[in-house]
Amino acid sequence: MNISGKEEGTAGAGSIRTLITTRLSRGGGASFLINSIGMGLAMLLQIALARLIGVEDYGIYAFVTTVVTFMVFPAKLGFDTATVKLVSAYRVKGDWPMIKGLLRRSNQIGLTLSILTALIGIAVVAWMDWGRGADGGGGDHAKTIAYIAGFAAIPLLTLATLRQSALQAMKDALYAQMPEKIIRPVLTIGFVAALAAAGVELGAAMALLCYLAATAVTYVIGAIVLKKRIGSQTAGVAPSFETRGWLRLSSSLMVNAGMYLVLGQLNVLMMGFMRGETESGLFSAAVRLSVLVSFMLTAVNMTASPAISEKYANGDMAGLQRVSIRTGRIGFAFAAVVFAYFAVLGHWTLGLFGPEFTKAYPSLLILAFGQLFSAYCGQNGTVATMTGSQNALTKILIAATVVNAALNALLIPTLGMLGGALASTISIIIWKSAAVLLVSRKLGVQTLVWTPRLALARKRGNYS
Repeated sequence: MNISGKEEGTAGAGSIRTLITTRLSRGGGASFLINSIGMGLAMLLQIALARLIGVEDYGIYAFVTTVVTFMVFPAKLGFDTATVKLVSAYRVKGDWPMIKGLLRRSNQIGLTLSILTALIGIAVVAWMDWGRGADGGGGDHAKTIAYIAGFAAIPLLTLATLRQSALQAMKDALYAQMPEKIIRPVLTIGFVAALAAAGVELGAAMALLCYLAATAVTYVIGAIVLKKRIGSQTAGVAPSFETRGWLRLSSSLMVNAGMYLVLGQLNVLMMGFMRGETESGLFSAAVRLSVLVSFMLTAVNMTASPAISEKYANGDMAGLQRVSIRTGRIGFAFAAVVFAYFAVLGHWTLGLFGPEFTKAYPSLLILAFGQLFSAYCGQNGTVATMTGSQNALTKILIAATVVNAALNALLIPTLGMLGGALASTISIIIWKSAAVLLVSRKLGVQTLVWTPRLALARKRGNYS
């Protein structure tokens, strides 16, 4: 009887492992494909813009899009991450009224806040331009138009992110990412190329107007996709609402999202303020390339996030551990290859943007190392967020953000791009190390992709 039970348990565990691997392979494969194509298109867009509009206007374009990214995150109010967490849990229970209510309320709040944010931004830049003209110096109208075009995209970007989160929670990685990852850069490149062929003088303003038009078309496509994917389940369902509870959770998650944003983009923003938009544009190219190191982990995370939430909701900690390790190892293996590529060919790759961009090569190497370390630490932030430890994670992120901002303020004025890269990498090492310890102590889950402890556990058959 014991032998039979043991064989049955082993067979059951094997079936579970097979199911996890199949789901991750299917979802992660689609996510990897979309992210790979999307990342390639994004790089192609950046290279084309740098070549077509020049380093100075590219600096303005990169700086404006960074500012817009900062302005979108409070407009979302954390509902993008909350949607992934909550919809995944509601879906397990078949609670479609709550799903419909959550999507409706998050869109209502997101639209209101994003419109208000965009109007404030437009009013500020218009007032500044008018002020410069009133002083007799003449306003920089082209730059003002660039900012206005970027700010006008904020409501569309906010709603698109919420839609993407809903589809991610439904495990539709392909449909979640395709509009923003594939269609938007293709349209932006197409619009810019068409204007160039028509002999229109290109600059940051025209490039951002093309970006705005592409964002509008992409939003419409994404909205149609969401309706088709979940319309049959929600069509005849009356929505249920827990607005206060959702707001408490989303507000907490918004803080974490803000910290992630600051840790990833603050150095670009501060570079623009402290060293000028041109140097910020050069540094931005290095930042965008360095993200390629850890993008596989991000791609697989589209599938891992709802899976982690489901495992935790069902109390399956062993399954949660397996998901974390498998996705982490996939992400780190890819990160190591990309890091090696940049070590050898990073200087040449930056040269594709233009000869001036090769100045950012040392910064690229430092930033790429930070991303490699991040990939080695695995899915710690995602696991913490999806399992209710977001408040403890918030404290870690706040501490790392303070360090990041202080180091940027200290190092950028004297070291420029090198200082920004050092500040970013040091803060990544701090918060990633702390998050690994948090998840290990709170949940007993290890997210480091390889450790002696995990090697021993694997021999015992716990995690493999």
